[in-house]
Amino acid sequence: MPAEIRDTIRKIEKEAEGLIEKARTEARGILEDANKKARETLSAELLVDEFKSERDRIVSGAQEEAEKRIEKARKASALIRSASSSKIDKFSRSMADQVRGIS
Repeated sequence: MPAEIRDTIRKIEKEAEGLIEKARTEARGILEDANKKARETLSAELLVDEFKSERDRIVSGAQEEAEKRIEKARKASALIRSASSSKIDKFSRSMADQVRGIS
């Protein structure tokens, strides 16, 4: 039984880590897109102030989006961990009741 609980916890933690890694990957993609757009803007013949402003706006927007996605993944991870903790507690009480002969 402890092995099952440990396996369940590991599985849940792996899912949470996967969500966080997915959010990080998406954030990297967003930042790469922003950098690509910034390079495109730099290569165009624009006034220095205009392209700096556009680049900063794009990068800022990408960073905000990345932070939102990471936060969303963290919240999802916390919910998964919370749910697993509750399930483990319920399972443990059930097993203790069975050992004591309480049905």
